[in-house]
Amino acid sequence: MSLKVWLTKNVYVTSPRDPDPFFRPRKYSQPKDEVIQLVKETIESLSGWKHEEHKAIQGRVRASHRWFIGLGEEINVYVVQGVDGVTTLEMTSQSKAGKGDWGQNKRNVTQLLTSLDQKIKPL
Repeated sequence: MSLKVWLTKNVYVTSPRDPDPFFRPRKYSQPKDEVIQLVKETIESLSGWKHEEHKAIQGRVRASHRWFIGLGEEINVYVVQGVDGVTTLEMTSQSKAGKGDWGQNKRNVTQLLTSLDQKIKPL
């Protein structure tokens, strides 16, 4: 197997067009503030993760993840409540250095969403 197969791009983003429904934006019936609080609690509960900042107006929660080598990754979670009352969560994970991430950014998204799904069920 070639190195190129293992060395994936430096960022992973939830997207409505992702072929895997797990990696599409989450939708919740709970209000924005409640979802943000659960996101922050989830981040703090994960080993190697740290809550860095919360920008209430933007609905952005910034976190970092460090693993055994490298500078780690920056994770941004965006939570927006629509006029229909549905709260949407999207996220990105991006390495702080390098051209590839060995799949770590996708693993970060998976870890946070899996842990969050245990606390709050999406629509």
